[in-house]
Amino acid sequence: MSILKKVPVLLVIILCIWSPDLSFAGNMDDFKLHLDRKIPQLQQKYGVAGVAVGIVQNGKPAYILHYGYADKSRRTALNENTLFQAGSISKSLTAWGILHLIEEGKLSLDDPVEKFLTRWHLPEGSYSHKEVTIRRLLSHTAGFPAHRGYMGTAPGKPLPTIEESLSGKGLLNTPLTIDHKPGSEPLYSGAGYTLLQLVIEEVTGMPFDRYMDVQVLKPLGMQHSTFQQEPANPALSKTYGYFGQQIPAYQFTEQAAAGLQTTASDMVKLILASMESKNNDNLGRGVISSKLVKEMQTPVISENALGIFSRTLSNQDTLLYHPGDNRGWHSFYGWIPSTGDGLVILTNSETGLELRQDVYHDWIESQTGIQSERQDELMQAERVNALIAVVLGAWVGAYLLLFCVSLFQGKRLFITKHPHKHVVRLAFRSIMLALISSALFYLSYEATLVDLHSHKKSILVCILIWLGAGFVTGFFPKKRIHIDRITNMDSNEL
Repeated sequence: MSILKKVPVLLVIILCIWSPDLSFAGNMDDFKLHLDRKIPQLQQKYGVAGVAVGIVQNGKPAYILHYGYADKSRRTALNENTLFQAGSISKSLTAWGILHLIEEGKLSLDDPVEKFLTRWHLPEGSYSHKEVTIRRLLSHTAGFPAHRGYMGTAPGKPLPTIEESLSGKGLLNTPLTIDHKPGSEPLYSGAGYTLLQLVIEEVTGMPFDRYMDVQVLKPLGMQHSTFQQEPANPALSKTYGYFGQQIPAYQFTEQAAAGLQTTASDMVKLILASMESKNNDNLGRGVISSKLVKEMQTPVISENALGIFSRTLSNQDTLLYHPGDNRGWHSFYGWIPSTGDGLVILTNSETGLELRQDVYHDWIESQTGIQSERQDELMQAERVNALIAVVLGAWVGAYLLLFCVSLFQGKRLFITKHPHKHVVRLAFRSIMLALISSALFYLSYEATLVDLHSHKKSILVCILIWLGAGFVTGFFPKKRIHIDRITNMDSNEL
């Protein structure tokens, strides 16, 4: 066979090897193999200790996958019983809890929330309390200001009460207010769900975590899941910061908004209970009726439904979903009702956000055959941040190089050998640089309060190196050569 005849065969082989990701479109077995290959690579790329994935296909559980460790130091592998904090996915389960009370006739979606409150009350403002309804709280349309999320409380420290949380107690927390006309626009508010947590306790007379366990989690078959705040729970995975350091498993008074601990298999059960089936056995699982399940999944304003979000994909299928983010934890669950396919992602590292997004976008591409536009946006942001980090790194490198050259040439002297000892200026400079460096280190490493995703960590490292270089070079001030020359000239004239 001549070379020319071999070319088409070679091209086919190259194309098959070059584009493996296109082969799993619509096939979850191939998608599972894709994840087995890609997730370990992403774990190494981003520094993610552990990942759990659940895959639903055609309304049935397909795979529960575990990668990496629940405890890096002991090399304890993840397993089906390992718990992850699910962050804001807690809100979806809380919505099931509220709808169960509606099923029992104890609440109505359009009841004003103030009707059920005795322990705490909405603050006075420009808008009537009657407009703040259960439906609007569930759909983030109650008029509360946008609320990014709760930071949690370190283990061993006392948790504030629900009333104290709603009044603004807690790290980076603010008092709940009605700043916008209820029902006018969607504004994501964790505080709205903390208020719903209080409603559940007021109406049932039970602690929230106990009510959710008995009336929602166990009936849904979510045997491992819990809202109890037990950081010493041996089933709970360790969690890790941006630099791979272990960070505390923060606890939450605001259980309804951020306190769920769960497994991938339990989250798959939640997806199945949210789906239509041929005989409708699973829909609602007896916790709520199929009618209320469908109401839950119907948007109120924009993408905001009751405890979940609804998005139209590029192929016009509807995706129902909710992400979750706590310090050290990033998660996602979602499903496509028309196909019966669903996905769960749970990670135990701050850097798990990027991994979660990559896996999510691959799954969406497998469902639609089209790469998500949002993935392009994220990749563009990563490229911009990477470029900023390279420029900063080059600038710091050039600064250090020039310093070394001037030191070698004798243009800089150590402070004790310098004829002009500006000790006060050096002390001020050193203290300021040390304080700034310490603050950045604490916020990013100890407290993990700084967003360092998408190459922002590289930018921070460059800034810390520059601050450190500034601290060191301050002890080697430049020689004031022009003054020395004038002094020498004056001496010669005399």
